[in-house]
Amino acid sequence: MASEQRAHWNADVETMSRDRLRDLQSERLVAQVERVYGNSGFFREFYDAAGVKPSDIESIDDITKLPIMGKDDLRRYRAATGDPFCGTLCVPTASLVKVHKSTGTSGAPNIFGVTQADWDQATDNFARMLWRVGLRPGHRTNNWLEAAMTWHGYSMTAWGARKLGATVYTLEFDNRSVAQTNLELLAGADLNALFIYHPELEVKYLREKGIRPKEIHPNLEFVYSAFLCTDARRRILEDAWGVPYRNMGASGDQYIPASECEYSAPAMHFLEDQFAVEVVDSDTLQPVEPGAEGELVVSNLWAEATPFLRYRMEDVVTADFSPCPCGSTHARVNYRGRYAWSVAVQDRRIFSDDVENVLWAHPATEFAAYQLVKRMSQPQERLRVNTTVQGEPSEGLRDLLAADLERELQVPVDVVFVQPEEIGIGTVKFVRVTTAED
Repeated sequence: MASEQRAHWNADVETMSRDRLRDLQSERLVAQVERVYGNSGFFREFYDAAGVKPSDIESIDDITKLPIMGKDDLRRYRAATGDPFCGTLCVPTASLVKVHKSTGTSGAPNIFGVTQADWDQATDNFARMLWRVGLRPGHRTNNWLEAAMTWHGYSMTAWGARKLGATVYTLEFDNRSVAQTNLELLAGADLNALFIYHPELEVKYLREKGIRPKEIHPNLEFVYSAFLCTDARRRILEDAWGVPYRNMGASGDQYIPASECEYSAPAMHFLEDQFAVEVVDSDTLQPVEPGAEGELVVSNLWAEATPFLRYRMEDVVTADFSPCPCGSTHARVNYRGRYAWSVAVQDRRIFSDDVENVLWAHPATEFAAYQLVKRMSQPQERLRVNTTVQGEPSEGLRDLLAADLERELQVPVDVVFVQPEEIGIGTVKFVRVTTAED
């Protein structure tokens, strides 16, 4: 099998100096502002309302002069105009080679597309991401996204894998059948890497069948996926699959690739030559101090068709812009969680990952499906956690879990045991927060 040991898919770009990187960002930002103002009804109206003209943007240092956009701004434009692209399309529809939509985690999905030039750039960006994860020329892997979710922007990762020289099997008609397809139908393929997605279902399948994946795929080197990964989840995944877990992802909305290297985990490298990265206070929308926690804001510096500039990602993160030991000079972003998967309790914001790390440390609730119950009025006085339990709950388990959660989260907690069917598992994302009446 062919193998290459170089650290980066594009070393010249990955390791360029921060000064060179900022010069490149400046050049691309100026061009993108001119593009969207001249061709996008949404951006022209949005920038005019803020009193900003393209001539105001001379370098990346001027990016804060641009207003920050969010999904609600796009939805309002779509409701007013009926435009499915929310006024963001900068090319004729005949120029598009593919149209995608977002998953709609926090509301109605966005629709966006790519030109051929966009396709070529996006697949190269995904190749850079997958190379960092560990995929190499000659590797054999799967990609359920291309088969089960062709409507999603990340389905193009399959072409990123092919671009770097991997063989890609796209046979999963349902992303909930990843384990069955790759451990039964593809048992003779000797895969080197497995792209997984629903760990709650996949690990259950492995355990019930007593499967040791490396006995089926002897050259399996790692499994990888695109979801926020807690320490507890990573431990369980690596134990069940018998190989390291590598994380990647960021957003299909703007074809944003990010991935861990061996030094950065759990933080993920962004491609700052392609995307400007900011962290802002969610209330004031002003930049936070370096290293402080805030909301991720990303600007697409390359797309022709539907580039979003200063786009709120609704993720709470910290960012490190110092060089990484792997040699990359690009930002490393550490995710705390999604706002949509959080609840305000008293003076604290609790994320689903905070709860998961506690629950999954207990044998009775290891890999249990769970939900945070969010009251209509926020903040709420107590946190309620619904969770499934393996087998019959032992005496005192409810009190033990509540005590551990209260100690870790510093808020009062009620734990409620529920049946698995009471917690939804969709084809895209596990439903980690449910809303209840006050």
